[in-house]
Amino acid sequence: MNGTENSIESNQKKRAKEIIEKFFHQITEGCGTQDCHNPNCASNPNFKPVPKNQAAVLAIKLAQNKAVLCDSMNSNSKSKIDDDNDDIVTSKSSSAINLRDSSASSSRNLASSLEEALKAVRNTDPKSTDNQKFFINEEKIQSLIQKCKENYKKISNDRMDTDDLISDQKEIKSCYEPLFDLINKVFSSYQALSKSFQFEANNIIMSSTMPCIPPFNIDFNAIRRSYSSLFSIIGLGSELESVFNQALYPLCVSINLQLKKNIEEEEINKILHAILVVNELPILENPGYMDKCCKEFYSILTQLPVQASAKIVRMWSKWNADELRIFLYKAQQFITLEVVTKNMDLPNDDDENEDDEENESSPKKILYKNDGIIGAVNYIRFIYYASLLGGRVDPERQIKKEREMEIEDESNLDRNDYQGNLYEDSSDMVYFVDPLEEELKIRPIDCRQSKIPNDEFINETLNQFIDVQYDYVEYTKQMKYLERAELEAKSESKKKSCFSFLANPFFVTLSKKNLGLFYDNKIKMMRERRFNIMISILEGRMPTPYFKIRLNRQNILSEALNLIELQEQENPAELRKQLFVEFENEQAIDQGGVSKEFFQLAIDELLNKGYTFFQLDEKSKYYWFTPCTIESQPEFKLVGILFGIAIYNNVLLDVQFPPVFFRKLMGKIGTFEDLALSHPELYQSLSSILDFEGTDEEFENTFELSFQIGLSDNFGNVVNFNLKENGDKISVNVKNRQEFVDLYADFILNKGIEDSFKAFRRGFMKLTHNSPLARWFTPDEIETLLCGIRVLDWKALEKSTNYDSGFEQDTPYIKDFWKVFENFTDEEKKLFLKFTTGTDRCPHGGLSELKLTIARNGPDTDKLPTAHTCFNVLLLPEYSSKEKLREKLIKAIQYSRGFGLS
Repeated sequence: MNGTENSIESNQKKRAKEIIEKFFHQITEGCGTQDCHNPNCASNPNFKPVPKNQAAVLAIKLAQNKAVLCDSMNSNSKSKIDDDNDDIVTSKSSSAINLRDSSASSSRNLASSLEEALKAVRNTDPKSTDNQKFFINEEKIQSLIQKCKENYKKISNDRMDTDDLISDQKEIKSCYEPLFDLINKVFSSYQALSKSFQFEANNIIMSSTMPCIPPFNIDFNAIRRSYSSLFSIIGLGSELESVFNQALYPLCVSINLQLKKNIEEEEINKILHAILVVNELPILENPGYMDKCCKEFYSILTQLPVQASAKIVRMWSKWNADELRIFLYKAQQFITLEVVTKNMDLPNDDDENEDDEENESSPKKILYKNDGIIGAVNYIRFIYYASLLGGRVDPERQIKKEREMEIEDESNLDRNDYQGNLYEDSSDMVYFVDPLEEELKIRPIDCRQSKIPNDEFINETLNQFIDVQYDYVEYTKQMKYLERAELEAKSESKKKSCFSFLANPFFVTLSKKNLGLFYDNKIKMMRERRFNIMISILEGRMPTPYFKIRLNRQNILSEALNLIELQEQENPAELRKQLFVEFENEQAIDQGGVSKEFFQLAIDELLNKGYTFFQLDEKSKYYWFTPCTIESQPEFKLVGILFGIAIYNNVLLDVQFPPVFFRKLMGKIGTFEDLALSHPELYQSLSSILDFEGTDEEFENTFELSFQIGLSDNFGNVVNFNLKENGDKISVNVKNRQEFVDLYADFILNKGIEDSFKAFRRGFMKLTHNSPLARWFTPDEIETLLCGIRVLDWKALEKSTNYDSGFEQDTPYIKDFWKVFENFTDEEKKLFLKFTTGTDRCPHGGLSELKLTIARNGPDTDKLPTAHTCFNVLLLPEYSSKEKLREKLIKAIQYSRGFGLS
């Protein structure tokens, strides 16, 4: 058996060598075809010759990538070559290669050069390279530049009478050849780069904007000064760029292959050193080189182990925002250029077959198989976490307490309580956190203010081409690989196939993430529907594919909560079906519009009909949990379920909670800082206590406070609470005032509402626990998903409106309609929005995302306008005058409660 395996391996190596030899000959000698169009052939007029040692490396890379061989070079069939290339990928992909390690320069024989190159690929020891003796630093560069300048000056003085610019250019290149040679030797070897630009012993001067931390020992200021000196040499710009470009490609190839091996941490640190030195190169910002070295440079970042990635992030977290923005904008520019130059088709999320992978302009073909774009997104991911880690993060003690609370909550979870009675092998997907996030021990929600605002990480150009349906499928693959702990062991091709933009939510727009959440919820709804149908067939009863509730308009909230409670006790899985609402004695089929009205009426009753769940702060206009509530914990849980059903069914709610509410939903603790928005008057009062300057006696005489506070309930009665044991007997003074303020804020936001909020959150999590909600969205984004946008752009609504049944944008009657609408008050405009869509909430993305349609509903009549709220359609008769149009619209929007109104 071993003999057979050895024979197969020998044949694979023989075939691999033959293919590489063909590529090597094609690169060095050409195919012989005049004006060959193959970009990797020496017979192509645009092909730049490379040294034979570089050609050997390039030949191996082309073979691995299954590049095209010229017809005259390819004596075998294409299928044969593909098979051979597969052997090369599997047998060579885990080997290391170094451009300068090849001994081809010591031999002029083609076969000998290739033999040495192949030997290098199999057996190179990175610790025994010729390039170890080379390194570069600021002193070397300045000295070499000076010598080259003197040499050129001497030659120029000997040829004062010449006007031959071409000869002068050749002489400049000739004089600077030693500099080019050093750059080529150093920048083609990560071993040499790892010894370059190091701080001199006892001479470490840290930059205030670009500090270096262990394990790195890099003088970034010296790097930038050196690059500036190099590229300021007159007449050498393009030549220098060419030299760097030729060196960087094999450097990236060697690092890429080296990272696929199990190498020691010391070797990883050398690679990281090299990456950070190259990262400062100005040519990475040059659009002319982005398709060459940038793509290779970014692609190697995807191969870095998570521990190595964390080292870069930790160092960058110490840099200031302006320095990080340079890297961020560079990567964003690369991504944008990659996208706009590919002539991609915009995806259509409503058409599953629209985006065919065989189509060369398909985003699936271009985005998900582009190592450069994937690598650049990963690069931006480093900057994102550096921005978080270096931002204003919550105190470590607070984060530790929150983690303990999270663990306690998880331990108290009942699987059936959150997933329902799901059938076997259909359990919900596990949404793993980013491994880099775990390594850094930082969650996005732990950062109060990042160094760079989150919206700067979103590339709007690329987001237009993200096919969310396809990306969600790739995301689920990625999560399954992580769950099985097999992601790192997959082949290169499978790693590429499971990349998704949704796994990098900082990069994706809110509208795209919400569409992904919509798909996730729909899949869960369909799963419950299929299971219900299967059980119904087995039990011989009619299936109930929806969570159906039938209500009387007189008692909407109480009836809804009773039905939810009954279902939650009997079969919680029913809650994860699609909601279907019916009102008694009304003819309406719920296709979304009835559900919208149900939530609108239920929330209105919840806030305004004598319930004590929430209390309005008159200054901020935000609702908050009532510390003195008379409602029970089970009732709060049911209200939480109601809110969960809303976000699960993609319905906006007409309620405003402060930002701390959504932070607490995601497991955070409210602090004194949060009071500034939730309870502004209280915040100002407590701030005045902290800002008071004076003695203890003056302080006590001014404020006369103890550690007991009094709060009013919803009926105006004052209830006293001790902030600490015997608080009514402890006076507040200058020394303990900070403790008083912290305890007061903690009581209002945490302890005073602890039981109520825990019950509410438990109900909310019943619908959202096992979903990507917490993984993809920030608290601010969850607020937008649940409550919509508060600032409404009515002009955007007009521009995005569609017309049907005889109406067009330029129809005089439509122009009159918008003039009437323009004269509405803000309240009347919101009523119109509620009349046509079922809610006066604006969806994320603004009113332009609403897609309102105005359709002609016959000639002049005395009937009022009607609307299909499920589809955002206004049925508008063509009234005889503008005055009548206004009158009928006002009546319709003010008296539109209930379906079947005509």
